Amino acid sequence: MAKKIINDQGETYVAVKPWYKKWWVWVLAVIIVIFGFSMLGSNDDDTNTASTTSSAKHASSAKTSKSAANQVYKVGQSATIDGIKLTVNSVKTATSLDDYTKPKSGNQYYTVNVTLKNTGKEKADYNSYDFEISSNGNRTDFDEINTDDDNTLDSGSLSPNGTVSGDLIGQATKTGAVKLIYTPNSLSDAHRTFQLR
Repeated sequence: MAKKIINDQGETYVAVKPWYKKWWVWVLAVIIVIFGFSMLGSNDDDTNTASTTSSAKHASSAKTSKSAANQVYKVGQSATIDGIKLTVNSVKTATSLDDYTKPKSGNQYYTVNVTLKNTGKEKADYNSYDFEISSNGNRTDFDEINTDDDNTLDSGSLSPNGTVSGDLIGQATKTGAVKLIYTPNSLSDAHRTFQLR
């Protein structure tokens, strides 16, 4: 029962407990918290099932991706990765690009003509920095500039079934194996390799 208070004028007041001091409020709060945790627990089971299924799919696609990643393609062949079909059309070598630029000692310039085709259903971005030239364990970008070449591959987006061709210019050693490595997603190790020499 509520406590009665009488003031100096003889008026009687009933002291009411604040809402947070009533026992039924705390019981209701505990029930809500328990119910909330049980709902979170059941969602975790669904998520684990979905992630297990997703992991199995990813593992099977990873096997396919690893076998394609280990394959080395030749000039004139095509390879597909992430919905992009890459074809290395030709490779030219030169000891200089113009009268002013010379490669590092023991190196030569490689001008690689490539074609990219979007085989996916959504637009796909491309960039010349998705490509590297590899020689004797050293991987560098195709970042050389030939002022006489007006067909360099820049960056952009390809709509579905869209194609683009262009030249990539880099330098690597004159001797030994030289490869082009295409990695369209910098957050992934998935790549395709082409033997240039």
